Amino acid sequence: MDRLFIDENDEIKCVTSVFTIFFEDPFWVGILEENCNGINYMGKHIFGGEPSNSELLQFYIYEFENMNKFKIGETDIVTKRMNYKKSMNKSKKAQNKTGVGTKSQNLYKIAFEKTMNIKKKERKIDAIINKEEKYIKKLGKKIEKKKGH
Repeated sequence: MDRLFIDENDEIKCVTSVFTIFFEDPFWVGILEENCNGINYMGKHIFGGEPSNSELLQFYIYEFENMNKFKIGETDIVTKRMNYKKSMNKSKKAQNKTGVGTKSQNLYKIAFEKTMNIKKKERKIDAIINKEEKYIKKLGKKIEKKKGH
């Protein structure tokens, strides 16, 4: 999320922040990474149980600005202002890459995909074997017809 604000010296500052929520056994944790004019800050918030949308909204409204942030370094990276729709699409892609859900749900999804790939390969092999068996059966019938009785 990009925000522009004016400080006491009438300088426009750009703040880019990324808030990531993940499961770190046994709690849900939110990490804020913020870049303010090339200076990186980081903050951490522990939610406890899995936060619902309403809890996240309350956190954003009441506690987000007051979160303790620590300076972690400076960068020479220049941040560009991004279109709202473009930033939304980028965040959706980032969510789809990591997978939304609990840690166990993500592990289950990966295991399920592996088993489906194995089954797919087995079905292909079975289809090839069945094709060969049908061909051999067809040849046998053809030979029987030619023999006569």
